[in-house]
Amino acid sequence: MPLNNLLTKSMAKSKGLVALGPVVTLSLIVSVISVRINLFRYDNFDFGKFDLGNMAQMLWNTLHGRFMYLTDYFGGNVPRWSMSHVDPILALITPIFTVFPHPLTLVFVQLALTTIVAPIVLYKIAKLETHSSFVASAITISYLLYPALGYLNTQTGFHGVSAAIPFFLLTYYFLAKMYQAKVYSKVNLIGLWLSALITMTGKEQLPIYILILSLFGLVTKVQLPEGRAFSLAWLKAYVKNPLALNLLVLGGVSLAWFLTAFLIIIPKYASYRIESYRQFTQEVGIDTSLTKDVIKSNYFLGRYEEFGDSYLDIISGMFANPKVLVSVVFGGDKLDNFVKTFGPLGFLSFAGPQMLATAVPDLLINYGTTAGGIGTSEISNHRISMIIPVVFLAAIIGIQNLSRLVDFIVGGLAHRKGKHYTPNKYGKYVVHALALLIVVTGLITTYSYNNPVFLWFTQAVAKRITPTAQAKTDDAVGLKQDIKLGDRFKISSLENKDRECAQKIINMIPKDASVSGPDYLGAHLALRETYAIFPALYSKADYVIVDVFSQKIMRILDADVSLVRDVVGDMVKNPSYTNIAGCGNLFVFKRTSNGGKENKLLPIQEKYHYPKNLSLEIFQGLYLADFMLPKQVTRGVPSEAYFVYVKQTNESGSYVLFTTLINTKTGEIYQSANIPSYGILNLDDWMEDYYYIETIDLSIPQDVKPGTYHAFIGMTNNIRTRSIYLQDVEVK
Repeated sequence: MPLNNLLTKSMAKSKGLVALGPVVTLSLIVSVISVRINLFRYDNFDFGKFDLGNMAQMLWNTLHGRFMYLTDYFGGNVPRWSMSHVDPILALITPIFTVFPHPLTLVFVQLALTTIVAPIVLYKIAKLETHSSFVASAITISYLLYPALGYLNTQTGFHGVSAAIPFFLLTYYFLAKMYQAKVYSKVNLIGLWLSALITMTGKEQLPIYILILSLFGLVTKVQLPEGRAFSLAWLKAYVKNPLALNLLVLGGVSLAWFLTAFLIIIPKYASYRIESYRQFTQEVGIDTSLTKDVIKSNYFLGRYEEFGDSYLDIISGMFANPKVLVSVVFGGDKLDNFVKTFGPLGFLSFAGPQMLATAVPDLLINYGTTAGGIGTSEISNHRISMIIPVVFLAAIIGIQNLSRLVDFIVGGLAHRKGKHYTPNKYGKYVVHALALLIVVTGLITTYSYNNPVFLWFTQAVAKRITPTAQAKTDDAVGLKQDIKLGDRFKISSLENKDRECAQKIINMIPKDASVSGPDYLGAHLALRETYAIFPALYSKADYVIVDVFSQKIMRILDADVSLVRDVVGDMVKNPSYTNIAGCGNLFVFKRTSNGGKENKLLPIQEKYHYPKNLSLEIFQGLYLADFMLPKQVTRGVPSEAYFVYVKQTNESGSYVLFTTLINTKTGEIYQSANIPSYGILNLDDWMEDYYYIETIDLSIPQDVKPGTYHAFIGMTNNIRTRSIYLQDVEVK
C-alpha cells in the first residue's frame, strides 16, 4: 500500500506539472511581449505625468524624505492623499526603486505581480476548489487571455490597485486552504493577514473588498458548530474557531481602514489641493467658479452629481432612484463595457453571486458615473483592476455551483426512478466542459476586443515603433537643388508629440531643476521634486517647457484654449525667462536673473504701413511681405530672425506659423513653432491689410546635426499645411 500511495502521488504530481506547463509558457510569453510594448510606449512618450510620472515622482520623493509627495495638477507639491487617493502600496516598492530608480521599474514590478505571481496563485486556488489540474490550467490560461489584463499591463503604466491583484488572490487562497484542511496554522493565518493588509493599501476603496470577503468567509468558509443555530452556546463555539475569530477581526480592521480613508484622511488633506488650486488660479488668472469639483472634500464626488453632493447623498440617491441608476449604469457604451468585462468568461461569474458581490462597490463606482467622457467602465481603464480577480474567483465558484446543480437534478431524477446515482458522476464533466468553454471564449474575445498583447504579432509588428526617437526626413524637398524663393511645398507639419524633439528637450533639463511642462514629458522627467503640467508654475519653475498644442490642463479646468496662448505670451515678455531652445511644438524657457527684455519691443508688432519687399502667399490669403534670416546660426545660441506678414482675407482656422529647416544632404527636418504669433497676438486676431512684424529667436538644440539647411516659413492647423522656401542657412 505505501508503494501504491507513492505511485499515486507521483502520478498526480506529474499530471499537475503537465497541466502547469501551458500556464507557465503562456505567462512568460505574455510577460515578454508586455515588456516590449511598455518599452516602446515609454520611448514613444505614451506614458506621461498622469499617472506613471506621478507614481515615480512619489517614490523619488519618498527616498528623499518626502513620503508619498508629488506635484499635483496645479503645481503644488502635496501628499498623495490630497488628490483623494489613499494607496500606500507604492511605498512597498521603494527598496526595488532604490536599486533601479526608473519609472519603468514600477511597470515591470506590476507586470511580474499580475502576469507571473497572480496566475500561479489563481492556478492553486482553482486546483484547490475543483481538485482538477486540467480545470485549474484552463482557468489560468483564460486569465492570461483576458482582454482587460492585456490593456492593464500595456496601456496604463502602474497603479497601486493593479499591483494589489495577486495579494487579493492570496487572501482568498489562505482562506480556502484553511477551510479545506481544517488546519489553522500560524503560517496560514499570518499569510491571510499580510495579503489582506497589502490588498487594502492598493486603493482607498479596497478595504471594502476585504470586508466583503471576510463576510463571505464567515458564511461559507468556517465550519459550523453543532447544536441549535445562533444560540449563545452556538455563537461561542463558532467564534472559538480560529478562522472565524480572525475573519471577524479582519472585517473590523478593514471597515475601520475604509472609514478612516474616506472620512478622515481624504477630507483632511483636501486643503493641500485647494490651496494649490488657489495659488494656480492667481498665477494664471482664471475664475475659481469654473471648477467647483476641485474644492470639494473628495475630488471625484462631482462624477456622481446627479445622485448627490456627498457620500451619503450619492449612496441614498442611487437607491432612491433605481430607474435613474439603471439608465446611468447601462447608458452610453457602458453596456458594451459590461459585456467586455464578463463576456470573456462566458458570464459564468454570475453563477457565483456570493463571490461576485465583492466587486459591487467598484462596479457602482465605475458604472455609476454621471459625468461624461471619463470612461471609468472601459476595460482599457485601470479602474477595472480589482474586478478582474473577483470575476475569476466568482467563475470558479460558479462552475462548482453549476456542477452541483447538474448533480442535484440528475440525482433527483435517478432517485425518482429508483436508480442509484453516484455523486459527482456528471458534475465532473460539467466542470471540465465549462473550463474548456472559458478558454474558447477567452481566445475569441482576446482577438475581438483587441487585446494589445495578442495583437502584437499581427498589428504592433506591422506598425512597429522604433525603440529610439528617429528624426523626421523629407528627401524630396531637402535634396532639391533647383529651389527658389517663394516655392511652395506641403512639408510635414508640426507634430502634436514630436518624439525626436521631446528627447532633445529632455536631455537639456538638469536633474535638480523644477519644471513646468506638458503631460507627456512627465514620466521621463519625473525623478525630481517638482514637475508641474504647464501652465502651472509657469512663472516660478526653473525651466518652462511650452507645448503650443497642449490642452490637458484646459480639459481638466474646462477653460478656453486661449489661456495657454495668453500664458505663452506672458512667458515671451517675462524678463526673468529666456527662450533657450525651440524644437517642433516645444519651446524651453530658462529662468534667469535678467532675460534682457525690459526695454525691448514686443516680438510682434502691428503696423498699418510697411514698405514691403515681397508678396509671397504662404497659404489661405496670408502673404509674406519681408523677412530676415541669418545666413549662419550656431546650435544652442539664439539667433534673431523676423518675418513681415500681411493678411488679405478674414479667414480663420486656428493656424500656427512655424519655421522649418531641412538638411540639404540628409533631408533631416528641424521645425519650430513661431511663439510670438501664437502667444502674444494670434493669427486669428490679425486685421485684414495690416502688417505684422514677428521677431523670433532661432534657438536650435545641440542635437541637430550641423550642415546646410533649406529654410521655410509655413502655417498649419494639423489638417492643412503649406510652407514656402526662403533661403539656405548654415548650421554650425
